[in-house]
Amino acid sequence: MNPSRPRTVLRLAQLGVLALAVAAGVAAAEPDAQAQREIDHLLEFVGTSSCTFVRNGEPHPAADAREHLASKYRFARGRISTADEFIRYLGTSSSSSGEPYKIICAGKEGPAGAWLSGELERYRKATPQRASGTPAR
Repeated sequence: MNPSRPRTVLRLAQLGVLALAVAAGVAAAEPDAQAQREIDHLLEFVGTSSCTFVRNGEPHPAADAREHLASKYRFARGRISTADEFIRYLGTSSSSSGEPYKIICAGKEGPAGAWLSGELERYRKATPQRASGTPAR
């Protein structure tokens, strides 16, 4: 038997569990225009950051982290309707190990979910109006 086969099977099973968990916890709806702008902003923020993204104990440069999150988002897009859900379901922990993502910025390590939530809050405050015409939170 191929030594990597059990790992591949485990990875597929874990992705299946993630898909079921996301489907069960999130209404089946794509993000509206404002939510999509926020998600796009978060992906851009990650990709252009000078921080290091730590996934499953391994450090990754910003561009790789952005592509990883974008790939997860492409997979789950129909079940993610807000930027908050993007962070909660895709940007907080590994779908394969369950291990929390971490971010290292200026030598300080912290949870990636909190880092993304902080940026989303900053972005919303800097955005004068939401697409629906309601004030930003």
